[in-house]
Amino acid sequence: MLSGQNIVCFSPNRWEALWRNRQQIMSRLAPQNRVLFVEPASYLRDVKAGGRRAVRGPRLDSPLPNLWVYDPPAYAPISGRRPLSDLTFAGRRAHLRATLRRLGMQRPIVWVFQYNLGEMLGHLDEQLTIYHAVDEYAAYALSASTTTEADQQAAVRRLEAEVIRKVDLVFVTSPALLESKRPLHAHVVLVPNGVDYAHFARPAPEPAAMAALPHPRIGYAGVINEKLDYAMLAETARQHPEWTLVLVGPDVLRRQREALEDLRTLPNVHMPGYQPVQDLPAYMQSCDVCLMPYLRNEWTRNISPLKLYEYLATGVPIVSTPIPAAEAFAGSLWLAEGAPAFAEAIAGALAADTPERRRQQQALALAHTWDSRVDALSEAIQDRLAELYPSAA
Repeated sequence: MLSGQNIVCFSPNRWEALWRNRQQIMSRLAPQNRVLFVEPASYLRDVKAGGRRAVRGPRLDSPLPNLWVYDPPAYAPISGRRPLSDLTFAGRRAHLRATLRRLGMQRPIVWVFQYNLGEMLGHLDEQLTIYHAVDEYAAYALSASTTTEADQQAAVRRLEAEVIRKVDLVFVTSPALLESKRPLHAHVVLVPNGVDYAHFARPAPEPAAMAALPHPRIGYAGVINEKLDYAMLAETARQHPEWTLVLVGPDVLRRQREALEDLRTLPNVHMPGYQPVQDLPAYMQSCDVCLMPYLRNEWTRNISPLKLYEYLATGVPIVSTPIPAAEAFAGSLWLAEGAPAFAEAIAGALAADTPERRRQQQALALAHTWDSRVDALSEAIQDRLAELYPSAA
């Protein structure tokens, strides 16, 4: 395990938001290192639109020993136009440097978790820089703008390539990402996502929001976004009114709103909304089958879904569309595409569920814990530091 280091993590989401791999990784590194978790900076347009309520920070909290959450000052927001953008960047940089001095964090490892968060690379007297790709960002369903989607995707690829060129080490979470990033850097390491096994395997009481819902319950737990096949889910729910379909998670969908609203109107569909990470095991365990109802496209070809490993740890049978991450576990879950086949797979999973099968599934999850993933990340970091600073090894 990496130890004795100062780590500055630039995250695209806030610490208290839906937990993703950055919170899992940093919370495990903190006991033996010092971690500054940097939340995303405000944008000038949001500060203007929101008035005083949008003016957050600067803020420095410590939710865990050796880990601080830093909210950059809203008086220096991100602005796209010069010279204002230069001035606000200088303000963010000065305040972050002062915060690092205050915490006594010198020569940090700078760890960037998204292509558009690399503005501080080369500005913090860092000893090592890391880019961690968890998605093929150019494949996202992008927001509408005056440029074409192809132009937006090209811009994302260009920005990501620039960040990759600047760093010392690149982590990726899927074989497809390894394939696409390896030509851009000499040091690209594959470390998939993992699971907090004890948290998701430990039996949890049924949530009150689930208690009145009839069995069998067919559940999805994750972000409600453009990755999901809402038409397939709606057809499955219509074909099987005796099943209760539960979608747990925050709704951030921008496109396909009509498809989601059509699904939401069905009487056997329930959407309890965002649930904190401490409550997710209870929701998953309250289901009879857990779903990964993903569309098959370039976005999902590259993902390493956290929910896959979390579902495995619960022991609840899993039905997924045949994306690569699920196909890697083909012998331990059900794969199907299209509503008739997907429904047939769900019925097969319900019929095949036994305590012994659940124990076997949970045993598989033990090979994919976050502790083992952080050990792999630590080893790669230590190896790269030894290459860069051989006299210190």
